[in-house]
Amino acid sequence: MEKLGIFVRSNVSGMGEVLDELEGICHDHGVGVCFEEGNAYGKRGVSLEEIQRQSQMLLSLGGDGTLISTFHKIPSLPIAGINAGNLGFLTGVCLEKCFEFLPLLFGGEYEVHRPLTLSVYYNEEKIARSLNEVLICKKDFSTMIEIEAMIGGKMLNHYYCDGLIIATPTGSTAYNISAGGSVVYPYCQNILLTPLAPHSLTQRPMIVGSDAFLEFETRQDSQIIVDGQKIFDFPHGARLKICNEGESACLIYPRDWDYFALLREKFRWGD
Repeated sequence: MEKLGIFVRSNVSGMGEVLDELEGICHDHGVGVCFEEGNAYGKRGVSLEEIQRQSQMLLSLGGDGTLISTFHKIPSLPIAGINAGNLGFLTGVCLEKCFEFLPLLFGGEYEVHRPLTLSVYYNEEKIARSLNEVLICKKDFSTMIEIEAMIGGKMLNHYYCDGLIIATPTGSTAYNISAGGSVVYPYCQNILLTPLAPHSLTQRPMIVGSDAFLEFETRQDSQIIVDGQKIFDFPHGARLKICNEGESACLIYPRDWDYFALLREKFRWGD
């Protein structure tokens, strides 16, 4: 590896000192660093285009939101997540072990995981890729929305609810689980449909295969929110299409990373 692109969450106590030590370790291993311009820690930065051109891998220091933001900025490069946030489902290394992990990273001692992502089309134009979820939600909080859902060109459901989550298995432990959706192993090939506060108790969460071609229309002006990062207007009469086109994210983890141990820790299973 010649260069490492670095993205950092703002307002993390002590992060300036962490970055100084991180730069020193990178220098000792002959690896250059590229910080994002405008970072909150006064590091000389470069544009996203330059980071993408120069770097072979990205390092995200923050929580899951920082890693997802990094993915949306440069989805083409592998990302190693360092957890300096709260939850840390996607970030494989805690901040305290960052300096132990870096030499392993530079030596190629890691695992590559490739979770599926969803392609998002608005009126035939591709507007985003989703790592976690696409949310269709109302703009006026005093009303519910009606969502027509199609699968493979056939009618699937008519939702009358506050919103609808269309999630990847990776996103099953994010907004989806708060809405009562299932936890799905992140490397399954599925798409999750989870309504928010449905009007009818028979409107239950549903899991379909990753080959499903999904289309949605709403009867009220609403919004589309992708991974909590990108927001689009979704007026009545427009059409949203969501599908898996075989694209995946590339996430880097230590070889001893254990997803089920993470679930037990974060959800306090067995306590």
